[in-house]
Amino acid sequence: MDPLISLFFPMLAGHLLADFWLQPSSWVSHKKENGWKSKKLILHTLIASILPVLFTLQLKLWWFVPVIFLTHYLIDVLKSKVKPTMWFFLADQMLHIGILWILASFFTEITISESFAYFWLYASGFVLITNPLGILTGMFLKSVTKSESNAVQLNVSAWIGIFERILIVIFVTTGQIQAIGFLVAAKSVFRFSEIQHEGNQKAEYFLLGTLVSFTLAIVVGLGMKLLITD
Repeated sequence: MDPLISLFFPMLAGHLLADFWLQPSSWVSHKKENGWKSKKLILHTLIASILPVLFTLQLKLWWFVPVIFLTHYLIDVLKSKVKPTMWFFLADQMLHIGILWILASFFTEITISESFAYFWLYASGFVLITNPLGILTGMFLKSVTKSESNAVQLNVSAWIGIFERILIVIFVTTGQIQAIGFLVAAKSVFRFSEIQHEGNQKAEYFLLGTLVSFTLAIVVGLGMKLLITD
């Protein structure tokens, strides 16, 4: 089955929304403190199992909901018992997304129209480059700078990162690669005085964060363009 017209991308969009935009940090803390007994965990898992199936617009796939609920619940319970690191974050997401891929690819022959598929591809890509890649970038920087802070705040800097990744994906998918250079230059000009004031360590942190954020956005953009033109 062509992955573009399978049900994978609407399910992926549902998962990303549920796991990142519809899960407040207070719920994450509650899950960590209470483990498998957490009511927030149950509520989150319910949302994360209903939304991917709801986005397919296929009522006959109702049985996906309990499958996703059970697997998502077990994965999150296991994740609540380990220290949050970049590698556990990646493993957690790969497990969740892998289950959706298996369900969409091997347990149904239902497909969606090409135009509808493009919508869900773009939806998944643009949700992916917001909070998910922002959290991944923050975890990577924490791992290489040995920061003790576990908090990943959606502050002004995080919003800047989100919008720059959105612009990069737009530039890549529309073939305007050269515009990325202007984005880098503009960001550097605005942050120059801050970097100059706070010294070399701040400059290195800023440069590394920018490179990681830009690289992830370019990879996502190229992946989307490849799927569209394939």
